[in-house]
Amino acid sequence: MANPLHIFYYSRKKLGLYLVFNIFLLTLAVLFTLTIFPDYPGVYYFALGSCILSVLSALLVFLLPLRLAEISQSSVKIDRAEPLEWKNIVKIRKITIGKGIFRKQIIKLDTGRLPGYHMNLMQKITRGSQFGAFSIPLYAMSADAARAIEKLIRKYHAAARPAKKKHANS
Repeated sequence: MANPLHIFYYSRKKLGLYLVFNIFLLTLAVLFTLTIFPDYPGVYYFALGSCILSVLSALLVFLLPLRLAEISQSSVKIDRAEPLEWKNIVKIRKITIGKGIFRKQIIKLDTGRLPGYHMNLMQKITRGSQFGAFSIPLYAMSADAARAIEKLIRKYHAAARPAKKKHANS
């Protein structure tokens, strides 16, 4: 049987909310800079330019589906990073990050040292953080997709790294 590839995308609904939020910020930036800084066009153009850039970025990720993860029997690929083989994952943890209303659930893949693995910039930045270099944000997808991705990850990891058997002393 061929090696099936399961592809998961960021939730379009949540990306739509992100786009609406950015449009709201753009509107506020225009109103506030025109009222508060009418004599400083540099402030106005900076606020307007940065907000337009943010809105265009949000529109781009809304219109073009972004892959959150690609999962196969041999590896997992998160965002645009290199594939990570299941045998290199030491432990899988479902954890909650943030506090209060900002609490989010993620699946964190603990790897230890990975000689020869090329981390992208975002992985290097998050390597020592609570989020971690190899984490899948369950909050960025639908509830059904989150359950499915968690099930696949545990299944493929268990197949690649079978639990050690305890030997009874006879």
